[in-house]
Amino acid sequence: MLIFTIFIAFLLITNKINAADDEGKGASASSTDVSVGCFSGDSSVLLVNGGQKSIGHLRTGDRLLAVDHFNISSSEMFLMLDKETSKIVMFYTFTTASNHQISLTGLHLMPIASSNEKLLYIAARDIQLGDQFYVSINNRLETSPIVNITNELKQGYFAPLTMTGTILVNNIYASCFASVTNHELAQMFMAPFRWYYQLMRYTTVTDPFDNNHSDGIHWFVKLIYDFMSFLQPSGLQVS
Repeated sequence: MLIFTIFIAFLLITNKINAADDEGKGASASSTDVSVGCFSGDSSVLLVNGGQKSIGHLRTGDRLLAVDHFNISSSEMFLMLDKETSKIVMFYTFTTASNHQISLTGLHLMPIASSNEKLLYIAARDIQLGDQFYVSINNRLETSPIVNITNELKQGYFAPLTMTGTILVNNIYASCFASVTNHELAQMFMAPFRWYYQLMRYTTVTDPFDNNHSDGIHWFVKLIYDFMSFLQPSGLQVS
């Protein structure tokens, strides 16, 4: 863990130096070829204290409801993978028989209840009518079939990452990951970053990943994407 922490600290320092150089050269810090899946800006999450919060207003350390081994539990937002407050984007909007609704970009992973009762994570663009979402009803997870799928243009999107790698958005169980084929693999890749975050929280550093950065994909996402492209390219999805 110590080695990973030192490595991540080195990456953070290197990135700040490179960002300063790019700024001096007039380069755009948000330019990237990585495609990230996100939730629409009109989405909301449930906080541990019982309140609701717009997904775009989440801040580092916010305690919110997520899912861990099919149990609704508390988690913590520690990294905003991507955000755009004003960009207009096409979303897949899903409505369930229980009248729950969620809007996602096409590469975002969603957990689906399969016929053999195993959990499958499927990209939003591949979800079909009749597939079963997990929804929160009276603080318990229940399955509900999708009865309507539409494509909608909406303004703004956000991709918060929690410690569990899951999140309840509009009371629907969702993965925090996109552009990958395997939710568990993505969560494993993020372990060093979770360790680093936990260690830094014991110091005076309250936002080790600078989640208040300007709109655009976090540079960590590009780093992880490049690493996975080299190590296991079959685990990535592209638009």
